[in-house]
Amino acid sequence: DVSPRNVTAVVGQSAVLLCRVKHVGDRTVSWMRKRDLHILTSNIFTYTGDARFSVIHPDPGDDWNLRIEYVQKRDSGIYECQVNTEPKINLAIFLSVEESNPVQIGTTAH
Repeated sequence: DVSPRNVTAVVGQSAVLLCRVKHVGDRTVSWMRKRDLHILTSNIFTYTGDARFSVIHPDPGDDWNLRIEYVQKRDSGIYECQVNTEPKINLAIFLSVEESNPVQIGTTAH
């Protein structure tokens, strides 16, 4: 399935992009931001200076989820979970970030 999956997050909240890889063996699982082709994580290691990004990987387990803390509008875009097989396997996820809607309390005049 190569069609991008969609995830919606709210500014200031956390977003988790899901990626499950079975039988990973000694292969590397990486997360890449498509906009600038920046490798964010490789296995459990983070390769970005932005501390908001991290991998959630229960060991043992098949999940290699990307967590983004305090999501901002600029984080919107396509992220790819990649496995360094030959040919490369990847899963694209589109992250859409929305402004938070302030809760309004009051009465409406008729």
